[in-house]
Parts: sequence; C-alpha cells; structure tokens
Amino acid sequence: MLVSALAGVTIANSSQPKPEKNRLSEEPNLITFSKINKAWKYSQGENTKVAILDWLFDMSPKASAKYTTPTSMIPGEQIGATEPWHGEWMAEIVNQVAPKAKIIPIRARPATDNDRDKDGRYLYEKYLIKGIRFAADNGAVAVTNSMGPVAQCKDLRDAIDYAEQKGTIFVNVHPEYKCDPNNIDKRIIHPGLVSVPKHQTKPSAGRDIYVWPYQIAPVFRDGWGFSNGPPIVAGVIALMKSANPKLTPAEIRSIIIETAFNKNGFKVLDAEAAVKKVVEMKEKANELD
Repeated sequence: MLVSALAGVTIANSSQPKPEKNRLSEEPNLITFSKINKAWKYSQGENTKVAILDWLFDMSPKASAKYTTPTSMIPGEQIGATEPWHGEWMAEIVNQVAPKAKIIPIRARPATDNDRDKDGRYLYEKYLIKGIRFAADNGAVAVTNSMGPVAQCKDLRDAIDYAEQKGTIFVNVHPEYKCDPNNIDKRIIHPGLVSVPKHQTKPSAGRDIYVWPYQIAPVFRDGWGFSNGPPIVAGVIALMKSANPKLTPAEIRSIIIETAFNKNGFKVLDAEAAVKKVVEMKEKANELD
C-alpha cells in the first residue's frame, strides 16, 4: 500500500488488481448521494474546464482523452507516470461528476514533496500557487488541490485574486494551517466528508460543504479520503457554470451553500438543487432582457 501523508488517505497503486467485489454496490455513492445524476438533466459540464493541481496523471491515449492543456509546474518533472496515482484518481472523480467537462491536469507536487523552503513551507505550495494562475489563464471554472493544506500568504491571496477576476474558484482539501481558523479566506471552498461507520468525522466550522467520501467504481483499492472532496465539488461547479455561463465565483459559492441539505448536522452538497437554481437565475435574467 502507498500512503499519502499530505491528504491523509491510504490508497493502492493502480497497477494492483481491483477488488473482486465492488463494495459501492451496497452503499450510497458520490453521484447519488449529492443528487448529481439528477443534475445531469440540466447539464453535464459542456463547454467547461476544471483544473486539477496534483501529481502522476495517466497520459496514455485512452485515459488522457478527458484532458486538455496538460502541464507540469515543476522543472524537469513530467506530468505522467507509467503507474499513475493520485492525480488520475482526482481526474476520474471530476470526469464521473461532469462527464462532458474537459480537465486540465497540472503537476504541482515534486518527487521530493517533504522538502521545505527557508520559511518552513512545503515546496509544493509555490508550484500550487503558480498552478492556480495557470488554471485561470486557461479558462478553468474551478481549480482543485487535494495534496494537503496550504499556508495563508500574500502569494496565495494574490493568486486567488487573479483567479477570481478570471472566473476561477479555488477548491482546497484542508483549511489553511498557521492561521486563525476564524480568518480563513472565504473565497476558497473547503469541502468536508460526511461521517460513515468506518471513518468517523464531525461537522466543522472550517468546512463549507460536505460530500460522500467514497468513489464510484474506484480504480484504487481504497477510494476513501479527504482528497475526494475538491474534485466532487469542482465537478458540480462545472455543471453549474455550463448551465449558466454568466455565474460569478461569489454566486457559485453562495448557491452551493444555500442549496445544501442537512444530514445529521452535515451541510451536504445538493447538485440538483444548485444547478436548478442557476438555471432559474438564467431564465429570469433572459425574461428581463
């Protein structure tokens, strides 16, 4: 087994065989739990792009058909690998949620991911910040990070400012460390995971929205983890933006939170309600024109 210390999940390399029985056939899955399948009657992500800041994507011809503009922020390190890992997992989730959206895969985590700079920050953070700008320049409606927390700093805020102006939302796996939790940048969406028997979690003030933690038809042996949150939310953002291209990042964030449903204290993402809301907004605007 390979362990991702940054994202706090345990996953197996895709070269290992799949389990004989898909446990998700007996459980809710991320598509039905957040009513994503019901949102598809409005949109499947047509004419949108989602960027994924991660590492080791599958660049084989069949797998990479969902990609556009693949790039690496790290000099001398390729975006893909012979045995794709975490990045491909994130891309598969976006593709499940918004099957007609294109995905911009961006390598932002170096091989030496535990190295830090003189200020004690992980090296991947500077590549992530560059990647946010790249995603915005290339028309992504959302850009995700499932590699771990990112410290609040001027460079990050400047990159988010830039992305906002371009219509790109940053969806981050964990609330930032080294900062007051009451002073988290509210422009960033921080998804959490609904509690399940195997993995207990509690609602947190640092999480904006919650999703079901398991993948649908996972390539990896254990598809659970906080990493799953950002690509699920980003996929729904693609559905929303496809249905109503004039939406601003602020409107998208507000609608995602306002249309959520409550389950055992968790504010759960409701894709059907969110996309329906943006369609109604578009129809009302057209009537006023």
